[in-house]
Amino acid sequence: MNVIKRLLLKSNFFRKTIHKSGEEIHKQKLSDISKHLKEVKNDLIKLLPTQMWQRFESEAYISGGCIYSLYHDKQPKDYDFFLVNESLVDELREYFISHAGYHGSDMSGGTYQDLPLIITNNAISIGKYQIITQWVGEPQEVIEQFDFRHNQFYWKSKRVYTLSDWSYLKGNALVYNEQRARDIVGTIVRVPRFIQRGMTITQKEMSKVLLRLNSVGFTEKEIEILENNKLDRFGS
Repeated sequence: MNVIKRLLLKSNFFRKTIHKSGEEIHKQKLSDISKHLKEVKNDLIKLLPTQMWQRFESEAYISGGCIYSLYHDKQPKDYDFFLVNESLVDELREYFISHAGYHGSDMSGGTYQDLPLIITNNAISIGKYQIITQWVGEPQEVIEQFDFRHNQFYWKSKRVYTLSDWSYLKGNALVYNEQRARDIVGTIVRVPRFIQRGMTITQKEMSKVLLRLNSVGFTEKEIEILENNKLDRFGS
């Protein structure tokens, strides 16, 4: 065997080894994330009234930025839980509003089992746990309308699923979901937050976002929020 052939074989071997190693790391990360999110869900369930435990276990899934953060070995600032039907959302809202220390026109809250409690039209927040009430439905209905591809992953039961591509979870690029039909102003508001966390966005992707804004425009509610400088009201 000549030198060139030996070098080619050695090169192919190393490429396969690196690829296999990368795939193994990816699978291990997903396994670790799944175990962690199972514990997070169990911790939240323990905060709920016992009559809701079984339904929440079967009807809730986790999505949003926490999966991306965990994949990149960062501590999530919160965990977003989504529900598949409105009836459990209504029961949870009623329960936590009844435990709120104060009630406002668009926000109630106080403390619950020594954790900060905030209830808005968008979510019920108990400490680091957020139960999203603004959007309800199966993952395919809710997550496919998320604004950026790196957030289109969810955990349910025993594993992490994707509605985009694993490459978006592995990378640090913001890739806009052009089929997203909602909350375009909130999308723009969130871009600087992602940049601060080390992500990047190309001019091409930002152009897609701006073109979407041009076609949709502002709602009266969005203008009111912007004028009052309450950008956190755009939700998760």
